[in-house]
Amino acid sequence: MSREISPDQVSELREPAGDIRWYGVVLLVGHVALLVLGAVSLWRIAGGWWIGAAAAAVFVLAYAASWRFWLAPGARGRLGYKERLTVTMVVGPAVVVLGSLAGLWLPALIATSVVLLGDALNERSA
Repeated sequence: MSREISPDQVSELREPAGDIRWYGVVLLVGHVALLVLGAVSLWRIAGGWWIGAAAAAVFVLAYAASWRFWLAPGARGRLGYKERLTVTMVVGPAVVVLGSLAGLWLPALIATSVVLLGDALNERSA
């Protein structure tokens, strides 16, 4: 009992289903920067190839999972703005401390600021 649908029965989309805001792109760049800086800092601090690689891999997996399920704009279980701010205020300074131990404190501080500002501006422009 399959009913075939002809092309004239399908409605056209007049507007795109979703658009990408500029602040969302800035937010993504900030998260990627925090991810990379945290992993590189852990790798430098550990000093050994295997221990450093394992620590960096665990950090990357944990950060990527938290971003995918809680922080990403398209996530189903996305946290509210205040909760995302709390996560950023915990993870950001932790990456800054790791970065300062590895000599990367300034890029980590800038990446944390970009995430904070990008999320606030993306939330405001929604």
